[in-house]
Amino acid sequence: MFSKKQTSSAKASITFLPAKKTVEIKGFSTVLDVALGNKIDLSHSCGGMGSCTTCRVIVEAAPGELSSRTPVEKEVATERDYAANERLACQLEPQAGMIIRVPQLR
Repeated sequence: MFSKKQTSSAKASITFLPAKKTVEIKGFSTVLDVALGNKIDLSHSCGGMGSCTTCRVIVEAAPGELSSRTPVEKEVATERDYAANERLACQLEPQAGMIIRVPQLR
């Protein structure tokens, strides 16, 4: 499970691991949008539709409750037996203070 982390930063930002890159989330509607808008190479074969699962990320920390899974993400998570903190970046709303692990990044 992920930990809840309090943030005192004035900027609304999230951190991507293992790159240790902290970026602002302002103006982005999904974690995938945040990554791509900040030149973080996050796979997304289906173009953000939630069907390919190549944008799977691990939420290591979040200051609050994560956004609810969309119907598409619920189906994928059930089929693949995802843990609560395994999410599709294209379906997950960004939240200030999140720490996101991208499994395919090294």
